[in-house]
Amino acid sequence: MAPIANVRQHYSSASTAESFMIFTVYTTNDNDKGISLLMAHSPPHFHTLTLIKAAFFYVATTAQISFAANNDLPELGDSTSGFVSQNQEYQLGRIWLRQLRAQANTINDPLTISFVEDLIFRLAPHSEVRDHRFEFVVIDQAELNAFAVPGGIIGINLGIFLHARDEDEISSILAHELAHLSQRHFARQIENSERQAPVAIASLLASILLIATNNADAGFAGLIGSQAAAAQSQLAYSRDWEREADRSGMKTLAESGLDPHAMPSMFQQMLAANRYNERPPEFLLTHPITDTRVSDAANRAQAFAIKKRTRSFNFLILQQRAKIRYSIPNADQMNYFDKALQSTSDEHEKDSYRYSKAWIHFQARHYQQAINSLNSISNVNKDQPAVVILTARSLEQLNKAPQGISDLKHAYQLRPDSYPIAISLAKIMSNNDQADAALDDIKHWSERRGTDPIIWNQVADTASKAKDLLLAYRAKSEYFFLNGYKNKAIQQLQFAIGRAEKQGNFQQQARLKQRLIQMSESKESLSL
Repeated sequence: MAPIANVRQHYSSASTAESFMIFTVYTTNDNDKGISLLMAHSPPHFHTLTLIKAAFFYVATTAQISFAANNDLPELGDSTSGFVSQNQEYQLGRIWLRQLRAQANTINDPLTISFVEDLIFRLAPHSEVRDHRFEFVVIDQAELNAFAVPGGIIGINLGIFLHARDEDEISSILAHELAHLSQRHFARQIENSERQAPVAIASLLASILLIATNNADAGFAGLIGSQAAAAQSQLAYSRDWEREADRSGMKTLAESGLDPHAMPSMFQQMLAANRYNERPPEFLLTHPITDTRVSDAANRAQAFAIKKRTRSFNFLILQQRAKIRYSIPNADQMNYFDKALQSTSDEHEKDSYRYSKAWIHFQARHYQQAINSLNSISNVNKDQPAVVILTARSLEQLNKAPQGISDLKHAYQLRPDSYPIAISLAKIMSNNDQADAALDDIKHWSERRGTDPIIWNQVADTASKAKDLLLAYRAKSEYFFLNGYKNKAIQQLQFAIGRAEKQGNFQQQARLKQRLIQMSESKESLSL
């Protein structure tokens, strides 16, 4: 497989836009009831995330008249483009993503993001999605959830690792989402709902605002009062579309070299998680997982050969990290992995458990114990980016940063396209009086991944420690903007402009002023 950065650059050059909006909730909660199912036993930030997703769908639906009025030419042979402008979908997706980041807890770990990217970029060339300008987000929630929205935004909950047994099963969910995109189910749903009464957007957004300010009960009451009936109808995909997405997703899995049988087995995992719970009525769920659907998927998979499943080192450690975060009590974690080590003869799994023990030690600030556990990992996995990064971070805490930096530089030479290694190297160098030496490389990464807030945050930190305040202000501005904090972004950009003026750098000042205009004029509302 090509390195992530190279693949991203290639895909970003695609000129044909694909219109999409997909929202999936794979339910395993025992008290799920309609739209309220999304709120029942979730932390406050999940309430907000769910309603933002719902709002996005509603706004796109009610905006269909204004879309058509803009005289955008539809694609030949694609009637849905007359209802939804592809460019407007793309822009709406970017607005949605900024709001999502501002109001939901996300996992800002380059290793996790890189893992999701790898899966999508393996699947995407074999799907029918034409616009591969993807953005990725991982939500800090234990619930099993995946979603795709306009603009190529694809997200999962970290909790998906609690339910999937291998990469093929996670890929089956992502392939299903890509199928919804390629079949333009969102645009087709808008077309089908043309005669329906519009939803009161102002009321809905006011409800979201209340929820975002920790008044979840009032916000949800506002939603129920005017939108709940429409929500049930609008969010549920038809069974025909679900079968269509299953069929297309399974084909994508097979052509990507993954096991098509992973789709029915993942469905079985979802059913198993809900086995002893009262199952909600199917029509209240966005993507109902039923015995019939599992059986249909299993029968369809018989047309394909069974392939060996993938349980890579990265998959195993992320699965275990999700367990540490959501399901294993702190006091039991070390004992859990000690037992796991004793119960397997697979050296690959043993290494993943050794890494997880090191991770637990690191979180507890037991840095030497972390190093000891990492040193016990076999040579087969010793050079894994996750191992090298955690070792370097532990060494830094033990006042042995030069050794950690040296190890990271060696790993970076072997993997020059490793986004996680690049971030970690810049961070540790910046923390240890080597920011000047780290700045050029991390600036290069901001050019390759210009819409990645993790990168911009590191650029800001490195530039600040290198005393390049102009770049630090500008990078922090991009970080705030991508995370939905427009006013803070504008303020930082104004600081950068002032710095450029003080330095007499008028060319840079002109560019920053142009960027300031772009930010100031950018939309914040989901309405168009």
